[in-house]
Amino acid sequence: MTANPPKLRAAGGPGLPDVLVCVFQRGAADGMNSIIPYGDGDYYNLRPDIGILPPNQGGALDLDGFFGLHPAAAELLPPYQMGRLAAVHATGVPHNTRSHFDAQALVESGAADKQYLGTGWIGRHLAATESPSDRPFRAVAISGAVPMSLVGADDPLAVDSLEDFGIGDVGGTSYQDTLDTLYTGDLPFSGVAQAALTAMDELAASDPTQYPPENGADYPQSQLGSGLLQAAQLIKADLGVEVVCVDVSGWDHHENLPTVMPGSLADLAAALNAFHTDLGATMDHVTLAVMTEFGRRAAENGSNGTDHGTGGCAWLLGGGVIGAQVAGTWPGLDAGSLFQGEDLAITTDLRDVLVQLLERRLYSQNAATLFPGFTPGVVPGLFLNKS
Repeated sequence: MTANPPKLRAAGGPGLPDVLVCVFQRGAADGMNSIIPYGDGDYYNLRPDIGILPPNQGGALDLDGFFGLHPAAAELLPPYQMGRLAAVHATGVPHNTRSHFDAQALVESGAADKQYLGTGWIGRHLAATESPSDRPFRAVAISGAVPMSLVGADDPLAVDSLEDFGIGDVGGTSYQDTLDTLYTGDLPFSGVAQAALTAMDELAASDPTQYPPENGADYPQSQLGSGLLQAAQLIKADLGVEVVCVDVSGWDHHENLPTVMPGSLADLAAALNAFHTDLGATMDHVTLAVMTEFGRRAAENGSNGTDHGTGGCAWLLGGGVIGAQVAGTWPGLDAGSLFQGEDLAITTDLRDVLVQLLERRLYSQNAATLFPGFTPGVVPGLFLNKS
């Protein structure tokens, strides 16, 4: 077995980059029924059956006099009102594809063109800022596979479950011992195997599962709730984590949106609120970003749902977030303002948001260069400069 390395580098805290937690809503979340533009009358013309009523009619929860929060996401109100949660509306990467697979790959690569696929935006950031003291848990995906966003980083880990990582027997011998025996010296993949062994040793020594939710946090029993609970445990265990990626599926609401979407939103809100509550003061040094591959059509379809569209909504949570705002320029929903005559137009390129996040919270220099083929634009203040 490999020896535990010294703790040479951590993340978060004064003078250190924030821990980044990236949540990806797989399936294309409907931003217009998450953050409702009740102040735009065309919203109700386009969505007469699935639109959320304005606050004065007992519907959306007012945020700023124009936008309202879906009532199922009420648990997001406390961090929003504390100034630690912001939303960016009419955002996305202008890749002009309605394919889930292609769009997810493009958003996670941080590119609008397939010619730039190959590495992910987080992977490129980590590669540009790597250090000899980097640790096995620098980049972790709570998932069965490494997401595209982490490709390009040095040996990112994919961990289905912290409790099960590295546990098991192969022919009566522990998995770690078998791996150590099979992959030694200069054999192919021995470096990856030894990195995995080191990670298993570190995880066993720190035992992140010993850290229960704090401050009364109550995570939902769901894919996202479990993922964010484990992300919080990794952060508390002081394993040198800098990035945690968490997936949440089930956002492709083509049918019966008024019936199925409230459950998805309630789960998102409960999980984010629990994570924020659990970490307490540590959230001053954690930035969580929620994104999706594209938004939905502006108009409802014949099945009381919405089809694949363009502009969507992103969420930002953390002590370094300039919260209590729905940021971005609202493009309008009249026929002349819709993209291709049917979609919410993108007015804030998601990459501008990520550039600001990387530069202000993760100490990335000239972060726009990490996004191939991208010309940065003007974006509102979303993050405080990290001291």
